[in-house]
Amino acid sequence: MNKKEELLKDHLKELEQISKSSLNENQKELIKLNLEILKNNDKISIDEFEQIWRFLKQRVATGFVFDEAPEINNQSIAILEKDEKLSFSSSKMKDNLQNSLIIGENYDVLKNLIGVERERERILTSI
Repeated sequence: MNKKEELLKDHLKELEQISKSSLNENQKELIKLNLEILKNNDKISIDEFEQIWRFLKQRVATGFVFDEAPEINNQSIAILEKDEKLSFSSSKMKDNLQNSLIIGENYDVLKNLIGVERERERILTSI
């Protein structure tokens, strides 16, 4: 058994230990298939094989897991308080322009934004 085959065997064992909440069966099969193909490729060094394994494991596992959305209450709107420490403005962002993903409990904020956007559209269409 050569070094790549040994590494593949170890990686497949490690892959099976990863919980289904991190990687589902389809994702695991995708990684296995790629590793099997790469194992037989003589142009790929052992170091490259290891780098590809780490990349596949990270890339396939990266994703979002969402809980079930809470029941929508159409009869109310949440009142939010502005937090100056967490706020940002376009003048501050000019120095550091980049896309950002805000992760957290944003359900009420998104619900309010939908309401604000609907009101804006209603006003614009009535003009």
